[in-house]
Amino acid sequence: MRLEYRLEPDWPVQAWLADCRADRVIVRHGRRVETRPDWFCEAVWDGRFADGNFDQTDIVAGSGARLRGNALVFVPSGATVDRIQSIAVTAEEGRPASTLVSNSLACLLAVAGATVSPTYRYYRRDFHTIVRGLKKYKRSLDTSKGSAQLWYFNNVAWDGRSLTELEKPDPPRDFSAFEPYHEFLDSSMARVAANAADPARQHALGLIGTISSGYDSTTVGTIASRHGLREIITVDEARTHDDDSGIEAARHLGLRPIVIPREGWRKQHMPEVSFLTADGRAEDRFFLTAQEHLRGKVMLTGFHGDKIWGKSPYGPDSHLPHPEVKRGDPSGLTMTEFRLSAGFINCSVPFWGARHIHEVVAISRRPDMKAWDVPGDYSRPICRRIAETAGVPREAFGRKKLAGSVLEPVLSDSSRPDYNAWCRRHGIEGELFDRVVRKAIRSLPPGARGRIRHMFYGDRVPSCRDYFFPWAIERRGELYRPAGAAPSHANALLRQRNEVGENILRQEAGKEVVAMAM
Repeated sequence: MRLEYRLEPDWPVQAWLADCRADRVIVRHGRRVETRPDWFCEAVWDGRFADGNFDQTDIVAGSGARLRGNALVFVPSGATVDRIQSIAVTAEEGRPASTLVSNSLACLLAVAGATVSPTYRYYRRDFHTIVRGLKKYKRSLDTSKGSAQLWYFNNVAWDGRSLTELEKPDPPRDFSAFEPYHEFLDSSMARVAANAADPARQHALGLIGTISSGYDSTTVGTIASRHGLREIITVDEARTHDDDSGIEAARHLGLRPIVIPREGWRKQHMPEVSFLTADGRAEDRFFLTAQEHLRGKVMLTGFHGDKIWGKSPYGPDSHLPHPEVKRGDPSGLTMTEFRLSAGFINCSVPFWGARHIHEVVAISRRPDMKAWDVPGDYSRPICRRIAETAGVPREAFGRKKLAGSVLEPVLSDSSRPDYNAWCRRHGIEGELFDRVVRKAIRSLPPGARGRIRHMFYGDRVPSCRDYFFPWAIERRGELYRPAGAAPSHANALLRQRNEVGENILRQEAGKEVVAMAM
């Protein structure tokens, strides 16, 4: 078996698609995908980059594939904030039967010529099942060309005939007490940072963090500040409009905060498309405002920290093994398509060693952690000990639980006309009903709005919101049209931003700037 590469300069810079056949795999890819004779990736991991052994670790973010003997091992992220997907396609004129694998669902469907049902209501619910764990999520997506398979966390091997799931390596680690667990996080961060900056890369990666006033991102930023992290993204306010910036903690860690407006995404044209394509929710769309800072970076995030660093994440079962990686919510997953265009890797640190969460929870409940166990329900002793020991004052973080995600039940003004036209083409009603509901909700007292919104926008009550995903996947798929096909205005703008971002990176590296016709 061999790898063949074909550059797709107009694709999102980190997108790839593998056309798997019996004796070879043809890999089409964007400009920032690293390619080698035996492997390719847009990934970072805890090993030497030149060795390309990202298939032999569970500490990996991004995606790629590695030839091993007569098989090609596809590697998704070691966190359920990302995935790869596949579909078997039958022989057609000019193309033999093959299996397609991609890190982009939109790319996979567009190249396969597959569509999803425009009138199926439960895509959001189906994608949300990943929170149940690796053995209980809905693994397939029905399309006009058959079922597409969704692969999270575990590796997948192509042997020339079919795909087989392989569990990621799970090496023995000492999580018996705070000190060895902290050393594991610290040493893993050092290796990941070295991998990102390795001169053997064609496209070296920098580090950027996120920080809020909460526990998880503060903990990640504290660990990474010892290993080259210098800048950190923070949002000006939480969903409740409380200050959630994390600036004070960043100052104590010596990190430069980059403050982005939580509502800034609204100024973009059709800003929800790439986020909705991931899981039909788009709750992380505020990161759209930060994309100029994310290009060419490993973004260190704290997704899943609520579970692994909590004292009782699963109630009475918290001391039992949970190798399925069960989550509280799917936060972070909405960036799996956006990041391919923006050109960054979402590296969620709390997932490191997460299959042994019961051991980490036991650390939080040890008697020697009581000094960092604050009163109330919002206490994460491991986080507090790491940050406070590094000099972050107790009052600077973890005061109360806030949330920055966007729970917008309707589309932005720039997206709505296109979506409404799409609905009319597919015979979908509901915009009038939706306008009436939104107007009624705005007239209610603030305390009642959330309950009424949930009543009308939950899965039980039909709403025009139910079809955001099929609309978005169709729009996103336009990025992968064959050469010469006319893209929509929104995706033409996206391609233009991709080119601008690449020029910025060339300038920063001291290389020749390629002129772009405006």
